[in-house]
Amino acid sequence: MSANWGRDVWDQYDRVCSHADNGNDFVKRVQQYTKDRMKIEAEYAKELRKLAKSYQKRKEDDMKYSDVSAFYKMVKEADDLAGQHEVIVENSNTRVQDALKKLQHDLHREKKAHDQEGIRHSQNYRGALANLEKAKKKYEAATQEAERAQIAFDKASQDMNLTRAAVEKTRQFSMQKNDQAEEAKGNYLVCLDQTNQFQREHFFTRMPEVFSSFQRMEEGRVDTIKQLMHSLLDIELAVQPIITKCRDNIRESINSIDGARDSMTFVEDHRTGYLPPADRAFEEYSSSKLKTKGRDSKPATNAPREDFGHLPPAKRKKKLQGKVKELEDAVKKETSEHTALEKMYQVYSANPSLGDPTVVQQQLVVIGEKIENLNEELYKFESYLAQAEGKDPPLRRASPGKIAPPPQGNNSQAAAAATAIPAGSAGPTQPAPRQQPPVAQAAVNSGPSAPPPPQETFDEGDEFDQFCVVLYDFTVAADEKEQ
Repeated sequence: MSANWGRDVWDQYDRVCSHADNGNDFVKRVQQYTKDRMKIEAEYAKELRKLAKSYQKRKEDDMKYSDVSAFYKMVKEADDLAGQHEVIVENSNTRVQDALKKLQHDLHREKKAHDQEGIRHSQNYRGALANLEKAKKKYEAATQEAERAQIAFDKASQDMNLTRAAVEKTRQFSMQKNDQAEEAKGNYLVCLDQTNQFQREHFFTRMPEVFSSFQRMEEGRVDTIKQLMHSLLDIELAVQPIITKCRDNIRESINSIDGARDSMTFVEDHRTGYLPPADRAFEEYSSSKLKTKGRDSKPATNAPREDFGHLPPAKRKKKLQGKVKELEDAVKKETSEHTALEKMYQVYSANPSLGDPTVVQQQLVVIGEKIENLNEELYKFESYLAQAEGKDPPLRRASPGKIAPPPQGNNSQAAAAATAIPAGSAGPTQPAPRQQPPVAQAAVNSGPSAPPPPQETFDEGDEFDQFCVVLYDFTVAADEKEQ
């Protein structure tokens, strides 16, 4: 999806103008940089390094834009550009410096023209709204006068002291006011229709054309800066074959310049997600309207909310997506640690000489609770995001299962008695009967004289795989009572 300023930032005209001014100022800065650099090139490498230091990034420069970022990377690399310089000065003055001056002049003229066009459309739109308000007030005043004339006629028709001529005069006056009220109403309706038509053309045709003009101007400016940076680089390459590494770094940064991507970055930063205003509806006048107008209005609040509901729609979704990503990373990190501890618990349970499994079990409980809390928090913000995107609520995520206490008694028998439980299960609810492995079963049946089955041993320095299973033992009576 390509950026369209007339559609995406239709309500950010002042920011668009400010962005265009910053672009022009940036061209001035690049032009001044080129001029100063050629002076320093004439004074050889020492002064060139001084220049690079004096053109470090400013606070007002936004590194999210590719032309700004590429420029400062080029300035950084300029510290390493030393050597032959006389030809660079001569060629840069004719191929780059003059082009930057022309670009600055063209941008100033074009920006002024676009700004005047936008101001003219905005003034015309405000004028249409003012005409609508005048027509509406005339309609209200005419209606009030017609109502008063009708009341006077009603009183006169019931007054027995007035002559028929006086009553007739009152009636004619009332009819005249009613005709004027109907005429004012018709004018108001016509003006309302014209204003709505003007408003649609203003927000969907005229102003989008102005925004598109600004966008084309800005993208052209960025692409021209890109071309001039290439020219400046090519001039240096012609006389500096010994700086291959710097040259490659500069070219890579310049190739990253993308006017369309910068436009999209600007949209992502400033798009509100709101829609243009709908057509204005006809407001029927009544005398009681003046008494009740504004009675139920409540002040809006922009206090920060947990679900970022105080932000515009587009910015709210961006904030929620960032929060969900942050929580997903946290869950992934804790889950990896939990999986590693499960493997350690299995090994310690099979061979307590390597470590105490109860300590690992306590750590597993703490991390399991942390994962559960993180999953709850993640589910909450995923629900906020689904609501913001108009999607169905997400499914809840499963938390790691609990770990049974380590088995007691002979290590080989305990290890053979262990039962594997998947890490994503909720843990056992009842002791489950199971068969022992063939080697362990033979050891039990052979009696005391039989040698114990071979057991794998581990050293403290051994490393284990990231994935493992959790072992449960249900043969110990004390553990069964606790369960």
